[in-house]
Amino acid sequence: MLREEFGFHSLALEDVTKQQQRTKIDEYPDYFFVVLYAPLSSESSEELQTAELDLFVGKNYVVTLHRGEIPALQDAVKRWEKTDPILRDQVGFLLHTIADSVIDAYFPIVDTMEDRLDQVELSLFTTAQRFDAEELLGAKRSLYTLRKAIYPLREVFNTFLRRDQAIFSAETYPYFQDSYDHVLRLLDTIDIQRDMATGALEAQLGVVSNRLNETMKRLTVIAICVAILGAVFGAWGMNFTEVPLDKLGLTGFAIIVAGTLGLVALVLIIAKRLDFW
Repeated sequence: MLREEFGFHSLALEDVTKQQQRTKIDEYPDYFFVVLYAPLSSESSEELQTAELDLFVGKNYVVTLHRGEIPALQDAVKRWEKTDPILRDQVGFLLHTIADSVIDAYFPIVDTMEDRLDQVELSLFTTAQRFDAEELLGAKRSLYTLRKAIYPLREVFNTFLRRDQAIFSAETYPYFQDSYDHVLRLLDTIDIQRDMATGALEAQLGVVSNRLNETMKRLTVIAICVAILGAVFGAWGMNFTEVPLDKLGLTGFAIIVAGTLGLVALVLIIAKRLDFW
C-alpha cells in the first residue's frame, strides 16, 4: 500500500521490513526516510530498551511506522493537538514535534541514570553498603545504547537544517535548531556519565586492592602472634627430662603465660605503630 500510494523506494521499504537499522536519514527526490530509536520507558531501573521508529517525510505528509506502542509518539500527539493552528500546515513542524518528543523522552532516563551512578560512587567508600558491580555494568550498557541511538541524530538534524532542501520552510529551522541543541546536551551528559561509570569501575578495583592489602597486613600480624604462641607452648609441651620453670609449679606456668602474652602485646604495639593494625 505504501509503495502504491506514496511511491516509496523498495530499498526504504525493505529497511522498514527488516528492522534493526541504525539511526540515519536517507534522501530521496521527494521525501526523506528517517530512522529513530525511541525509549520504551522513562525509568532506568532496568537496562534501557528502545524501539525503532521509521518515518517517511514528504512536502505534505509524515508517515510513521513502528511495532507496538511508543510512549514518545503518544506525547507527540498531545503536543500536536496543542499546537498553534498557524503551524499545523508546516510538515517540518510536525516532524519537529515527533523528533523532539523522542529526544525529550531520553532526558528523564539520563537524569535517573546520573542519580544511580552517584549512589554507586558513594557505595565505593562505605563498608555498610555492598558495591553492586552488576548495576554499574548495566548502567554502562544503557549508556552505550543511549549513545548508539542519539549520536547519529547530529547527522539527521544537520540534513534538516540545510537550506538547499525544499521540503521544509524557513519558519521551521529554529525548531530544528532547538532539537539539535537538545541532542548536543544529551551527548555531553552521556559522555560525562560514561566517564563517571568508567571511573567508578576503576575506583572500585583500586578500593578492592587497598582493602586486600589492609587485610593481608592484619593477617600477617595474626600469623606472627599465632606463631609466637605455637612456638612457646609447643616447646613446653616437648618431653624434656627437666622442663624449665617446672619446679615452680603454677608460678612457673603463670610466668610462661605472662611472658608469652607480653611478647604478643609487644608485636601488636609495633604493628600498630607501623600501621599494620
